[in-house]
Amino acid sequence: MDKKQSTSTLTSILAGGLAGASETVVTYPAEFVKTRRQLEVSRKGFKPSSSLTILRSTIVNHGLSNVYSGCQTLATSNAIKSGVRFFSFETSKRCLTRVSGKSNTSINVAAGLCAGVTESMLVVTPGESLKTRVIHDASSGGNLGKQSLPGIVSEVVKREGVLSLWKGLTPVLCKQGTNSAVRFATFNEIRDRLKIAWPEKMDGTTATLVAGAGSGVLTVYASMPFDNIKTKMQSIGNTHTRMIRCAMHMAKTEGVKVFWKATTPRLVRLTLSSSITFMVYDHAVSIMNNLTADKAELRTVRRQMA
Repeated sequence: MDKKQSTSTLTSILAGGLAGASETVVTYPAEFVKTRRQLEVSRKGFKPSSSLTILRSTIVNHGLSNVYSGCQTLATSNAIKSGVRFFSFETSKRCLTRVSGKSNTSINVAAGLCAGVTESMLVVTPGESLKTRVIHDASSGGNLGKQSLPGIVSEVVKREGVLSLWKGLTPVLCKQGTNSAVRFATFNEIRDRLKIAWPEKMDGTTATLVAGAGSGVLTVYASMPFDNIKTKMQSIGNTHTRMIRCAMHMAKTEGVKVFWKATTPRLVRLTLSSSITFMVYDHAVSIMNNLTADKAELRTVRRQMA
């Protein structure tokens, strides 16, 4: 691997990690509400709590800090995840483009799928599993979320074993593969079309924000069923180990609508996170590339003066 390639890889990892951590902190209340709503079991005659009701009751009864239960777990996971995602996507896209000789939407979809599978296996499933357990525990007044991240991992492993961290892997793989494929494909397509349609109004930042929001909306509806199944499988006390059986049980007890349960808070979060992630990533890459260029220029000047 040449020096230029190494710099590009390191930049993608660092910028992706920063983008992932930033969007998590900003959008976590929506993630908390979404998970709480998904954990509720909808039955006939039962009126599920609204997002605002959950948020208000949590703050009144447990304080604002409770809304951020599990945030450290998800922020760490997303920082690592985003680094892995962008690195995997760029690497896959580069390899596929080299093989096919051109870059198009199909290449973006394939590279997105590769990125989704990679991040799911390495970081997403353990991170989501821990986050869901912390939020579920906090809803009943538990103290799991008050521990440090190593303490949370240790407690969960002690209770359920190491493999419990990968519970719900199949729906996570399906969800993340769908997320990455839809997000990257639609983001690039929307951004390019915006720049062509309104070249004067759609500068780099504006096009990134609009395309990020648009890709976020499409991503939510495409992957929501997998997200609901994943949350059920990772909840405390759940006994389902297979995605299909869990999905059938959910449909039988709560109806088909359960697969799009808590769509609104997830829509809010992913619409914002898409824009925040791509904007922070683009700016971070730009800053790091400038720093790298400045250092290279400085080394050249020093050699000339020597």
